[in-house]
Amino acid sequence: MMKTLLGWAKLLFTPIALAFLFYFVWLARHDLAVLLSEASLLRLTTALLLWCLFNMATPWLSSLLLGGCGSKVSCWQAFAIHASRLPARYVPGGVWHTVGRVMDYRQAGVDPRHLTAFVVLENGLAAAVAMAVGGGIVFLSHSSTFWGSIAGASSLAGIVAIPVLGIVVNRTILTRPDRMHVLVYGCAVGVMAMIWVVATTAFLLYLNAFPYAIGDHTQIEMGGIYLFSWGVGFLSVFAPQGIGVFELISSELTQSSIGFVGFAALIGGFRLVVLMADLVVWFGYHLMRIRVGNNPITARK
Repeated sequence: MMKTLLGWAKLLFTPIALAFLFYFVWLARHDLAVLLSEASLLRLTTALLLWCLFNMATPWLSSLLLGGCGSKVSCWQAFAIHASRLPARYVPGGVWHTVGRVMDYRQAGVDPRHLTAFVVLENGLAAAVAMAVGGGIVFLSHSSTFWGSIAGASSLAGIVAIPVLGIVVNRTILTRPDRMHVLVYGCAVGVMAMIWVVATTAFLLYLNAFPYAIGDHTQIEMGGIYLFSWGVGFLSVFAPQGIGVFELISSELTQSSIGFVGFAALIGGFRLVVLMADLVVWFGYHLMRIRVGNNPITARK
């Protein structure tokens, strides 16, 4: 029954969240029009290119995690699987990109246990690192507020979760000799942190493309708000890709000159940058595949 209810919640929440975001855009249309007229095209383009880089760095983590479990997958193969499945991110449900990649890795001969460990670690580390860093920053800048307390607890949970995830996966999913070495796991945590630096920088470039949008907040504060809001949205299982939740929490934590509604609508626009970057990488991958044919760089084992 809970699975059915969750499925319906995901199905219904997405159109409701989108409807509210479009309504916010309509309410704030005059402020947004002024911001758009003064927007920096260079910063918007750089944000898009950085998200393209994000899509190229993520397969590196996949290759590292699977290799740490004992399944050898090259970075190029991981990129081919990641890029070819990017449109699945926009299929209702929010999980189909992961499902598609798991199917491809299984077809490539990756052991099912390794795939289970990979999915747990990829998603778990993404949330843990984001909450550990973002929650800590939000706690320091909003310590006297409700969200500041939540952020502080989330940061502690994220810090604890990073080592615990590795221990749990090694003891409950992987078996000897496939258990992940602590050095490999440490490298994976470092790569995840680097990936978040790229994603956060892209987000900050997007915001800074619009003059006066973030008021008196520092770049570090806004980076922390982005990571924390993403983490809460990610953990909100009823909201695919955190849609709606991410925007509302970001707006709640930001004192913007365009107000709560206007900032929520502006934040929602970052999803368009992500969509465009995903399309660029997807098209680029297919053009490369046509050009090189069956070159081992893109061929799947």
